[in-house]
Amino acid sequence: MTEAERTLASLIGINLVVFGCWQIPRLAPFMTRWFLHHPTKGNSITLLTSCFSHQEVLHLGLNMVGLWSFGSIMHEVLGREQFLAFYLTTGIGANVASHVLSLASRRWRPLLPSLGASGALYGLLASTAVLYPQSSVYIAFLPFIPIQLGYCVPALMGFDLAGILLRWSMFDHYAHLAGACIGLAYTEYGQKHIWIPITHKIHEIRAQFRRPPPSAPSASTTPWYRF
Repeated sequence: MTEAERTLASLIGINLVVFGCWQIPRLAPFMTRWFLHHPTKGNSITLLTSCFSHQEVLHLGLNMVGLWSFGSIMHEVLGREQFLAFYLTTGIGANVASHVLSLASRRWRPLLPSLGASGALYGLLASTAVLYPQSSVYIAFLPFIPIQLGYCVPALMGFDLAGILLRWSMFDHYAHLAGACIGLAYTEYGQKHIWIPITHKIHEIRAQFRRPPPSAPSASTTPWYRF
């Protein structure tokens, strides 16, 4: 397996384990508390854990196919460390945006719990569309019609915007839009203005604490020995 395949297989494996736990009835209270995010519960860790959480087979399957497809591309572009940072940041960022916007609009939209990797996947999809806009994808409900990413992503974002305005409640439209926006922003500015400066700073800090290697004795130096 390639490094990208190992990384993606690990992420998919985590999602499968969490999905399996959802299928055990006696674990339902635990899973609801720790793997389902609700804006009113005040449990911040679920902003992360819900990114790996799916209750339905169709939801899990579609997201994991998307993760494998677009994750493979972005992993090759970013490398393992940056890809994982991007994936987690996009997923958490999408959930944070959904949390804040859901509370802000609770007077005219119902507050509902959310879960799933869709926010992070929208980020991967949007980033791939920026880098390869001419590439084609097949939508799940239109399996025989290829659509260029340059048209697909704006169409999906328009669909989610309509879902917000029309108060649809089937999907977390806030998270979808936020994930796409984070992916677009990172592709345009993130690597240059965030990732590279941070990694350079980390290397500088590590270099300050790293001891210089001992110099080899010169030929004129008489070695000493302890008996």
